[in-house]
Amino acid sequence: MLSRRAWLAVGWLQTLTLVVLCLLPLERMPGPDLPWTDKLYHAASFTLLMWWFAVAVPPARWLRTGLLLVLLGVGIEFAQGFVPLRAPSFADVVADTLGVLLGALLAQLTPAGLPAWRRRT
Repeated sequence: MLSRRAWLAVGWLQTLTLVVLCLLPLERMPGPDLPWTDKLYHAASFTLLMWWFAVAVPPARWLRTGLLLVLLGVGIEFAQGFVPLRAPSFADVVADTLGVLLGALLAQLTPAGLPAWRRRT
């Protein structure tokens, strides 16, 4: 199992990977060409990030964590306005926000013993 420090390091690596992927100039999104695929990617990514960080911090810090992740999503959308073949989207920010909320719900349902340390209360 990962130590708390390693768990957080992996979370930051996931965050960096998400930012890089969101800022790549892609002509077409990978995966199926279905409506809302991009929004599902956003929601799933931010669900994972919120869950990952929420199980590592006390519940009292979840609101701050969630707000920081939503601001990250806004920042990514702003930056996409400067990337060729990418465009900012308010709908992506909404999907990010819904992902953060879902991640917090999943963290609430996660048993405290799942990570290698006991979740702080």
